[in-house]
Amino acid sequence: MSEQLLTHSNIAHPDILIIGGGSAGIAAAVGAAETGADVVLLEKNATLGGKATAAYVSTICGLYYRNDDPVVRYAVGGFPHIFAEKLQVLSSSYPFFYKNGLRFLPYDHFAFIRLCDEIVQQKNITLYLHAHLIQIEKDNQRIHKVSAIIHNRPITFQPKVVIDSAGESVVSRFAGVDTVENEKYQAAAQTFIMAGIATNDEQKLSLSLLRSIRKGIEDGLYPKHYEMLSIIPGSLKFSRAVFKLGLPLEVGNDLSEITRLQLFARKAVTEIVDYLKTHNNLFKNAVLSMIAPEVGIRTGPRNVGKIALQKEDVINCQKVQDAVARGTWPIELWVPGKKLHLEYFALNDHYDIPGRALQSATIKNLLFAGRNISASEEALASARVIGTCLATGYAAGHLAAGVINNESYETTIATVQRLLFF
Repeated sequence: MSEQLLTHSNIAHPDILIIGGGSAGIAAAVGAAETGADVVLLEKNATLGGKATAAYVSTICGLYYRNDDPVVRYAVGGFPHIFAEKLQVLSSSYPFFYKNGLRFLPYDHFAFIRLCDEIVQQKNITLYLHAHLIQIEKDNQRIHKVSAIIHNRPITFQPKVVIDSAGESVVSRFAGVDTVENEKYQAAAQTFIMAGIATNDEQKLSLSLLRSIRKGIEDGLYPKHYEMLSIIPGSLKFSRAVFKLGLPLEVGNDLSEITRLQLFARKAVTEIVDYLKTHNNLFKNAVLSMIAPEVGIRTGPRNVGKIALQKEDVINCQKVQDAVARGTWPIELWVPGKKLHLEYFALNDHYDIPGRALQSATIKNLLFAGRNISASEEALASARVIGTCLATGYAAGHLAAGVINNESYETTIATVQRLLFF
């Protein structure tokens, strides 16, 4: 789609319009572009990557099977596998072996952005940053128009298919389509980086940090509600480490809550840094070098699909004929003020995510990917991780192309399985 078209008419007619340029959105754009579709990708931020870059998640979970083997085993092949391998090289990182057979991939923040930029340009995907939805027009069965502001200019799209990968069911909300909302969601987190730490021994740093927090709480010098502070495993390099603070505030649907979370998190980080610099010798000369611009929101409203992934499907490693992704990460539950709770399923096994969980129950040309697929809160606590989002996004791109090309659902599913599954 040419820039000239937008300049003169402010109306564009892409085959597929993707809302949200996070992991799922990038993968959806790639999947759709591979079919020859004309793809437009809208991202509200200045950079691609979604929560992976704006909230600096810093690790990719869900890429590998859980086991104790010395060599990692990927859950899926195709684009998610290729993306992870390239990111590993760009980040000079390697899979991190965690406890209970879990492993994940640490990554460099800028490497993630750089890789997303390169992919979009190589695949000839039309990208618009600083893009914000303002209106959606639909009838009972289809979305017809999507209006947005792109860098202070109004644009209208008339796409054949829309993919919502924005993570908060944004398209459904604008379109007035039913969503699944909880009164409360999982606890949020704030990441930040400190440089100039006087050790490169991660175990030593973790133990020292824990002792400082405990003593500070006992002495009344460290707020107990900042207790959920940890080093992100595998992040300590060259005296620089990424830290994650679990926020004690509840996450709900109130419009003011995200602002309250952001303000609380930034204040908390500055207070934590000041405390560590004066009460822990390893941090004496350290500096705060980055606070992630966004709080890490883990779950939120979900779309209503033709089927909803359930907790039992995850725990029982349910397999389905129309599988488009494989989940391998445990159910990861974060409650404000409490320690992480993980619910595991069998080693070396996975559950299937059905294509129907990516399809709107009511709107024929609406698909979803990433953190807002049709799933229960507990199931999403597993399926929301980046590795799985790459797979559901890629599948959504192909499913969208199948709709445009009038392929049968079974034919498109077969294509996705051939491209993703070993």
